[in-house]
Amino acid sequence: MIKLAVMNQIDCKSKYYDFLNENIETLMAFEKYRKKLLFRTISKSVLFFLCALFILYVLSLLILNNGYNPVLFPLLLFGLYVCLLKSMSVIILTDREYQQKFNEEVLTLILHPVANFKNWPKNQNTAAILDSQLFSNFDTQEDASCIFGYYGSKSVTISDTRLTLPVRASEKPDLFKGIIIQAEVEKNIKNHVILISKNEKKNNKYNCYKTHIKEIDENLYTFIKNDSNLQFISDELWQILKKFSEVYSAKSLSFSYKNNTLVVAMRQRKAMPFGYLFRSIINLKNYDEFIEKFIVIYELIDFINKN
Repeated sequence: MIKLAVMNQIDCKSKYYDFLNENIETLMAFEKYRKKLLFRTISKSVLFFLCALFILYVLSLLILNNGYNPVLFPLLLFGLYVCLLKSMSVIILTDREYQQKFNEEVLTLILHPVANFKNWPKNQNTAAILDSQLFSNFDTQEDASCIFGYYGSKSVTISDTRLTLPVRASEKPDLFKGIIIQAEVEKNIKNHVILISKNEKKNNKYNCYKTHIKEIDENLYTFIKNDSNLQFISDELWQILKKFSEVYSAKSLSFSYKNNTLVVAMRQRKAMPFGYLFRSIINLKNYDEFIEKFIVIYELIDFINKN
């Protein structure tokens, strides 16, 4: 297992690429499958779109020639609706199926060198999310994926999570949708500290605290249960949290440190670099992004442990 946080990024990536070269046949086989699936999916989508254009053309001719037919006209409108819907849904549904296959067959392989992570049962970190007090009460937790591994002797869980509001509706609104990272650390601060982006709602009962770190006070709300063991709140912590936002392209960030458990929750602007039908699994740039997402987690854990 590569100890990412104690190596520079060049060494990390060099060792990671060596590992990929050793498993290139597996990756190339799946990449070939991805390209075939992508071609079939786009072909189907284009075919349905062309059918929709043809139906639209027929409807236009009927309208221009005053050829309204009480039976044919509604059927053509329904056919237009179905073709446009199929043109879009075939891509969405196939992408979901591809993600599932990717998570089962490839994800654990490319995770191995960064922490020997493995797929983990979904929705298993609900208690930690509730205990973090980063969110008000939510109705359901739906994980698109969840992985689990160790950094040193401590566990790390990363989940692509959707939390829905507790309302009576068939389509429940999202309270949160993004990445949630849970990590155990060696140091127990016997306290609970929460930092929340100022574009997020404040959802806890603690007192607001002024850190006197200019960037933190300008960008984050800080809440503390008590005033003990707060020395880790520093400019270095801000630089790491800022890096989280950059590496994960986060719209907002929430951070909880309770006793010896860290929880970081981020709404994202873009998807993770792998597991999507339109993303190559042999593009090195994607792997660079992938490795950096783990490096920043380990940097945070190392920082907390030394402070």
